[in-house]
Amino acid sequence: MIQFSHECLEKDYLLREEIIKNPKASLFAKLIDSTLLKQNATEKHIENLCLEAIHSHFRAVCIPPSYIEMAISKLQNTDVRLATVVGFPLGYNTLETKVSEVDHFVRLKVDEIDFVQNVTFVKNNNFKDLENEFQSIVEAAKGTLVKVILETALLTDDEIYKCASLAALSGIHVVKTSTGFASRGASLNDIEIIKKALNQYQNETGIFVGIKASGGIRNYQDALSLIQSGATRLGTSGGFEIVNEKVNHTSY
Repeated sequence: MIQFSHECLEKDYLLREEIIKNPKASLFAKLIDSTLLKQNATEKHIENLCLEAIHSHFRAVCIPPSYIEMAISKLQNTDVRLATVVGFPLGYNTLETKVSEVDHFVRLKVDEIDFVQNVTFVKNNNFKDLENEFQSIVEAAKGTLVKVILETALLTDDEIYKCASLAALSGIHVVKTSTGFASRGASLNDIEIIKKALNQYQNETGIFVGIKASGGIRNYQDALSLIQSGATRLGTSGGFEIVNEKVNHTSY
């Protein structure tokens, strides 16, 4: 019997299994976090993102914190979840700042929190402070779904593996590849390394942790390859294009 690190992950897991057997583009919608995190995003852009997510039945929207209250009003009484970001996009905010952000978003009743890990800890081989960051954010989230953004473009394969393992051990629910602001987004190699680390954790504990591929997902084939490699969520600004087997020309 599989245990899920968060109750929401069972739906992601089962849908991924269905897609592996029957890779119809239309099935991808419920694994998509439709994302708009550009600095010049307007209210109209966010409103359109929410309306498209409702129409397409995407799993979630991921938006800047300043638009949370507006998005709540648009998504009320729908099946679309609301995600926002912490320590975005560089991740080297103090722990106190990150925890304060998380606490604020929990009080606003967001459904999911995507935070950027402090990569400086990784580069200094300071996994003690990274573990403290991970555990403190999980505690502050009070059961809200937490995803950690590793920013894999900045990490070695070994660092990706270590961070993914530590995230699982710290109670994080989903390991995410990228912000979309670095030199590249998700790669198949990133997903395979994360999957290897999380499989090891699951073998030892029985607990399943999700994987979110994000950044540079251009089309249906990209999305399918990432799902086949282990992704249980897709962060993209091109969800509509992907489920309709068109090309996403944006950078995220």
